[in-house]
Amino acid sequence: MSATVTIPLDSSARSQAALKPGLSLAGQLGARVRLVSVVPREADSTERKALLQSILAARGLNDAQVEVVVHASVTDGLMQAMSAEPDSPLVMSTHARGAVGEAVVGSVAGHVLRQSRRPLLLAGPDLSEEWTGPIRTVLICLDGSPLSEAVLPSAVAFARSIGADVRLIQVLKPSFGHGGPGADSGEWVYLRRMADHMPEKYGVQANWDVLHGKDVARAVVEYSALIQGAVIAMTTHGRTGLQRVIMGSFAREVVHTARSPVLVLRPDENGNA
Repeated sequence: MSATVTIPLDSSARSQAALKPGLSLAGQLGARVRLVSVVPREADSTERKALLQSILAARGLNDAQVEVVVHASVTDGLMQAMSAEPDSPLVMSTHARGAVGEAVVGSVAGHVLRQSRRPLLLAGPDLSEEWTGPIRTVLICLDGSPLSEAVLPSAVAFARSIGADVRLIQVLKPSFGHGGPGADSGEWVYLRRMADHMPEKYGVQANWDVLHGKDVARAVVEYSALIQGAVIAMTTHGRTGLQRVIMGSFAREVVHTARSPVLVLRPDENGNA
């Protein structure tokens, strides 16, 4: 992991939702906080920099880094800033709704997911006010497919870097396994096998849990809410921007209803991270 954690912010209060998980991650990594913001004109730089510095001062973060990029495109401006520290974990909010906010949390995040395939730690609109660090458990969502398993290397690396536990979870519809006594054991085969192989493949021990529910996203969200300091990790298969990557899929439902931060990764077309 990098020596910095990058948190893109605009001028909206909603974008600041990324600060709680971002600062928690930075503290656990022993990394410096880097706030990045993009403005369209040089004349806006001083005011935006003062805003970011006031946000940091209110949290006692006097040694954090503030970077304001002047660029006509928020997407390109942020990508330019990110290229300077390509290994820096990126923590973003999905709250914003305004013109600038949509650019920051919409096309930018979608571009990052599509082009760099780097994992994003997202703070959705329902992130609980009660969620606090440290991040203690990374809940990795699997469904038996190679696509879902593509998140494992990134999610495990993330967990190991901060000393968090790894827990594999899978949601099954209620109709699964109602075949009589002993049927429940069949539900466990996949996750148990995956957990058994984690020490050999990734060098970590992993717990696992099978969840049930007609609404898969809801089952994940409700489960994660029971675990203090949880982060949900998953892949997404979207191909045409954040509206398809997150907004119209299972990942979208989790991100927008989760009371925990969500680590999202988009693998390449072959399902590789």
